[in-house]
Amino acid sequence: SIMNQDADTPREGRFAVVDRCIHFMARWSDRLAAFICASLIVTTTASMALYQLGIVFPWLDDVLRMLLIWLVYLGAVSLCLRNEHISMDAFNMMMPQSVRKVVAVLTALLAIGLCSFIAKIGYDSMMITMQFGQLLPSGYIPAWPQSLAIPLGFGLMTIAYLSYLWFLLSGRMWAPPSEVEKYVEKHTGEK
Repeated sequence: SIMNQDADTPREGRFAVVDRCIHFMARWSDRLAAFICASLIVTTTASMALYQLGIVFPWLDDVLRMLLIWLVYLGAVSLCLRNEHISMDAFNMMMPQSVRKVVAVLTALLAIGLCSFIAKIGYDSMMITMQFGQLLPSGYIPAWPQSLAIPLGFGLMTIAYLSYLWFLLSGRMWAPPSEVEKYVEKHTGEK
């Protein structure tokens, strides 16, 4: 899990319920992603063994692809919550603290807009997939469970970025600082 057990306990106070909900969402997203990762490893290994024995299931590629898609979208939720996605840290560390905060707020706002837009478009696409009864390429598995990963994953990422934006604006966050934040604090003395 991305968050360690002692540091991820939500604070008490006025927003304790919100903190607990965000904490719950991130923890279960991490756990589900870990379970999917383990399932992906087992399924891939089993499919390779069966292929070597000459046994082929036409729907197996669809299952592997679906597991990988779910793994990526669920695994990204905690990264969004902690702002640990891919970034240009060297450029960020050269900026003064005040500029860094403005850039972080603008990035969070952009991410909220983008993630919510993709969640909406993904939801509309999934509904069309369900309406027409589309199947995955093998022709055996309905396509909507794979399509559901997009609106659900990006919806959770939107919530995670909203929480991160709240942290930036209020200084209140239940998760420990990211590795980048620790490095910057250690080498520049800024928080």
